[in-house]
Amino acid sequence: MLIDLKTPFRVNVDKFKIDYKKDEVNPYMTKKILKKKYESLGYKTMQGDDFETNLLLVFVRKTRFMDKYIKVKLGEYKYNTKAEEYNQELLDIFDFETVQKLLFICRVCSYIGDPGFPDLIVYNKQETALRYVYAGDEILANKIVFILLSKIFGLEIKFSAVDFSDYQSPEFIEIDTLKSLESAMQSMEKRVNLEKPEDVGIDLNFFKKWINSKSIDAEDLLGSYNNFVKLANSQGKLKELVSKLETLNSSQILGSKEKPERLKALRDNLGVNMMEAIDVLNLWEIMHQRPF
Repeated sequence: MLIDLKTPFRVNVDKFKIDYKKDEVNPYMTKKILKKKYESLGYKTMQGDDFETNLLLVFVRKTRFMDKYIKVKLGEYKYNTKAEEYNQELLDIFDFETVQKLLFICRVCSYIGDPGFPDLIVYNKQETALRYVYAGDEILANKIVFILLSKIFGLEIKFSAVDFSDYQSPEFIEIDTLKSLESAMQSMEKRVNLEKPEDVGIDLNFFKKWINSKSIDAEDLLGSYNNFVKLANSQGKLKELVSKLETLNSSQILGSKEKPERLKALRDNLGVNMMEAIDVLNLWEIMHQRPF
């Protein structure tokens, strides 16, 4: 698939009427209004705010992969019932491959500014959709990139907006994709060294290629994604250490000890330093900890 960056990119808008004037509604209420509108049509809705942080737990459990990016995103793991329930509900509507692709896009967009995940996840038995709330504000580059990369992966993202009695939202948003990619590239270059993809785990140089050629070649993104998946599923020292722990009497080594004692036990039994012990314990708890 090729996308011509010289041609404006259109994103459709789901619109819902309300019997209020625009200045009578606090902009922060728009998301709640749209949520209720979708629910009135028989859809279930979920917030997109915590998608990346929560679903990274699923990704880590599946791949046993943790790098600097994931460690920063997850921090010190603590079991969270709400996060687990959120994940279970999403895994009922998204297969793991879709989750993995969305997490990949979140990761790319984080290097632009933040993950930029859509505001709402809307679904019923026939359809699962991702929607950004549109209130007339400028659309940030990371969100535009999220929409573009999702399209390449076969996921169409739209905007949702409210039609007021005195103000009509547009039927579609027209985006200058080349300008958006240039803005994204400028932000990205302040955060990462694009010449060293090993530092971030993703080769992001496809952005430069797309801007120079003024077109998007889907194969560039798919290649970068496949390389990341291969990296995430490859063997590494952390995975080996956790596997070794599983062959030992882990309940005796870790037991109900406090964290400092657990770390000391891991250092003694696995022959690792403190930083490695912290990583092993964090990965172990993500994989094995259950509610008390």
